[in-house]
Amino acid sequence: MKIGIIGPGRIAHSFCEAARQVEEAEVVAVASRTSLERAEKFAKEENIPVAYGNYEDMLADKEITMIYIATTHNYHYDNIKQCLDAGKHILCEKPMVITEEECIEVTKMAKEKNLFLMEGMWSRFLPKSLKVREWVQAGKIGDVKLSQGTIGFVAPVDYEDRFYNPKLAGGVLLDMGIYLIDLLPYFACQEIKDIKMTAMLAPTGTDCNLNITMQLEDAIASGQGTVQAVVPEDAFVYGSKGYIYIPKIHWGHEAVLYDNNQKEVERFSEPGSGSFKYEIIEAINCIKAGKLESDIASHEMTLATSRIYDKFLAEWKNQA
Repeated sequence: MKIGIIGPGRIAHSFCEAARQVEEAEVVAVASRTSLERAEKFAKEENIPVAYGNYEDMLADKEITMIYIATTHNYHYDNIKQCLDAGKHILCEKPMVITEEECIEVTKMAKEKNLFLMEGMWSRFLPKSLKVREWVQAGKIGDVKLSQGTIGFVAPVDYEDRFYNPKLAGGVLLDMGIYLIDLLPYFACQEIKDIKMTAMLAPTGTDCNLNITMQLEDAIASGQGTVQAVVPEDAFVYGSKGYIYIPKIHWGHEAVLYDNNQKEVERFSEPGSGSFKYEIIEAINCIKAGKLESDIASHEMTLATSRIYDKFLAEWKNQA
């Protein structure tokens, strides 16, 4: 499957590295909206045949089947619509869109045009994530009652940077908090019934420290995200008969199962598996099968998180 990339930035390098591990994937073009030189530099570094200084010319290439959107998330909505208008299937970096209204519009548009659209929630597809769900569904830790995790790091305080700049849809929630909101319920195999958040805001109005509490179907999940503190970025799922430890919540390759005596009974480890390749494989398989969305990272998944962004970003905007 021939793939084009919109946005030759840091995350696109990770995508190219993963795509080289997928036999059925070939990145054949990259486009930058502002600079042909930037696209050409990226293409040379990643051995991509063609570079474009605009999106229109790349999207006109009939050989390209799928587009990977790697721009900052404030551009995703417009990028998605442009790709759909060009008849391209899409894998879009998370968050796919920022508001519920945008999500409803682009998913409806994709279905009307009979095109595949998926948010790149890559962590859902990692082998360790699937193993955690397998253990939970098999009752290895009994009834899940609690889940917790942390994510973040210390970012340079630069108010023009994507972490602090509201014009780039900056802040912890849209960059990393999304993993806590998505993965903690996903690991617990339960849906969110209610959610509460508190945030410390930067002078720009973006959230720089975040606390999340979720009421699940039969459990409570809690998480903290930050761009101002050192955290382990680990997760736990606690049940009535034991618990699961997940090193590196969104990118690791391990999971450890403990019994009710806190004794390790099973360890899953697949080194080198913390990669985008699994979401690429999913997208390709879905497109080949004629599916318009993934069962694992569905449109409903994206819609649910979009509603959450709407609610809390509006609250914080009023506080700023």
